[in-house]
Amino acid sequence: MAPDPRLRGLLGDWTGTEELFPTAWTAAGSARGALSVEPGPDGILLDYVESRDGADGAPLVAHAVVAGAGFWWFDTYGFTPEAPGTATWEGDALVLDRRSDRGRTVTRLRADGDRLSLELDTAVPADAEPAPLVRGVYTRQPAEG
Repeated sequence: MAPDPRLRGLLGDWTGTEELFPTAWTAAGSARGALSVEPGPDGILLDYVESRDGADGAPLVAHAVVAGAGFWWFDTYGFTPEAPGTATWEGDALVLDRRSDRGRTVTRLRADGDRLSLELDTAVPADAEPAPLVRGVYTRQPAEG
């Protein structure tokens, strides 16, 4: 099981809807999201798929590793992390914060029973005030088998 007891609430398979905010590169919209969170070495492993509603083309697929206070994110946009981000707790929210030359993203994951909320904010440049990028609400799916 995940080493930090607070991580246990995040474990499982989750599906839900997302509100996408406009950026310099994309329009506002909605999406369907699926997350799978499993125990990992000293933390959790997170797989994520986002399928934008009405969009042609491949979905965004990502893999994240939270180990101790470190956080790594890999996705189909293809940017490899130069350095780990941070994983900290603010109350009942796991806060994943990463920075690069491209900017900063801050993700907050909060589980409440069989409901998971995600808030993803971004800042370009990294020292700018973060603005909403994604808001998601997901439901835990029953375990198979």
